[in-house]
Amino acid sequence: MNGEKLKNIIEAILLASYEPLSVDKLHRIITSKVNTSKSDILSAIDDLKTDYENKDIEITKVASGFRIQAKSEIGDYLNIMFAERTPRYSRALLETLSIIAYRQPVTRGDIEAIRGVSVSTSIMRTLTERNWVRIIGYRDVPGKPAMFATTPEFLDYFSLQRLDQLPDLPEKKEPTDLDLELDDRSVGNQDLSGNGSEPVSVDSNQDMEAPTIQD
Repeated sequence: MNGEKLKNIIEAILLASYEPLSVDKLHRIITSKVNTSKSDILSAIDDLKTDYENKDIEITKVASGFRIQAKSEIGDYLNIMFAERTPRYSRALLETLSIIAYRQPVTRGDIEAIRGVSVSTSIMRTLTERNWVRIIGYRDVPGKPAMFATTPEFLDYFSLQRLDQLPDLPEKKEPTDLDLELDDRSVGNQDLSGNGSEPVSVDSNQDMEAPTIQD
């Protein structure tokens, strides 16, 4: 298969996919019909990146693989398009997510100690239903509290490959102050498959409760 044809196939697959795709998965899909190598796939992805340099879309690598998305520069236009169906998350939910991201693994007690208030069950349910956090074990103390950490889906949503790509935590700044910085990473970086996550909107009028978002 020539390089141009392979590039077009990869572009179509990524546009149609509802999730990022790894090179291994792309290789399995393509080689089910024709022979090609993983190095050829990576080369075709590099060619697509070059093709998109002067466009408002890009191929980006996140934790789960590659995806095609809109560039952040056109975020204002996408916000208008998604305005009617943007889920609204409370500041309390984003603070909780920030604490988990920066201090993981943490228990609900750890989160409450940092925030100074209790963590509502609906917040933890929303975070787990969105598959942004998960239980990774239980602390070996009386009561065996569950320990929470972020997931690959969390990294994908905020266009990260690894946790060390989170915004630096300034000196004397708590993770609760970083909630809007995490939020900003999702605006504009929209999955173009039509099945991706919607941008986050912060509801500053809510404190403790967050709505459960149905996918």
